[in-house]
Amino acid sequence: MKIKPINRYKTHLPKKGAFTIETEDDFMKLHTLCIASGKRGGGKSVAIANLVKTAKDKGYFDRVYLITPTYASNKSIWDICDIQEEDIYEPTVNVLKTIQQNVEAEKEEWETFLKRKELYKKYKKDIANKPIEMIKGEQLIEYMDHGFLDFDFNDKWKYGKERPPRLAVIIDDSMGTDVMTKRTAGLTNLCIRHRHIGDGLGISIFMLVQSYCSRDGIARPIRENTTHLLLFKINDQNQIKKVKEECDLPITDEEWEQMTAYTHAIPYNYLFIDFSPKCETKRFRNGNFEYLIPDSLKDKCCCKK
Repeated sequence: MKIKPINRYKTHLPKKGAFTIETEDDFMKLHTLCIASGKRGGGKSVAIANLVKTAKDKGYFDRVYLITPTYASNKSIWDICDIQEEDIYEPTVNVLKTIQQNVEAEKEEWETFLKRKELYKKYKKDIANKPIEMIKGEQLIEYMDHGFLDFDFNDKWKYGKERPPRLAVIIDDSMGTDVMTKRTAGLTNLCIRHRHIGDGLGISIFMLVQSYCSRDGIARPIRENTTHLLLFKINDQNQIKKVKEECDLPITDEEWEQMTAYTHAIPYNYLFIDFSPKCETKRFRNGNFEYLIPDSLKDKCCCKK
């Protein structure tokens, strides 16, 4: 084979893209498109509720939306996530449009806060250098419109730490409803674009379903963009095998069978699969307890020694 060099052109990388959320080594990358798949009553809601609670406790999420028709009966599960009442929705055909509008509003509010912060710095500088009556009328009116002269003015960001808001949405018990079945609902489009909505602010998605890759399960474009999968025990072993085949996992069939049998031997437990792991040895987990490292991956560790 003959190799001939070419005249290379300079690659310009975009300056603006989706916001990233730095997470600990043992926590999933965000934003995530996370699917929990398993039979009814298998523990999906409890697992996702605890995962989201942990993320909120660590500061990875500021606001969480919940789409479910069964909130009243599952209130004790979801209450640990501290979801506000106005952020709980029925799975209607328009609910995802509402969620996207909320994300866009959060981004706009963040940008408004940054502009107000810069203006407040100017205000503090002005009043430090001259009496307030010496400030020009138009400028003083602008300061007053923003409430800078009010006794109870608060210059803090509503979520505390000054960074872009971090958002997530949970879709539970919604198979067969309009949000999952109607093309106009926009679920597939949201799942493909979830990191980029709100002008790059993005949102993490957690979806709970009873079937992952069967005919009545998750649409293929959504499965192809899934970043994390919680695979709970199901009775149809062919579906378990199909997950491995479709996901093109870098392990043998025997290793796959060993991991699923090991994790599913524990009631309400799941095999956690990370499709873009920080290290190949962190691709599989036994629930939230331990990493599972098949022989095929044990020599592919990229972690710092």
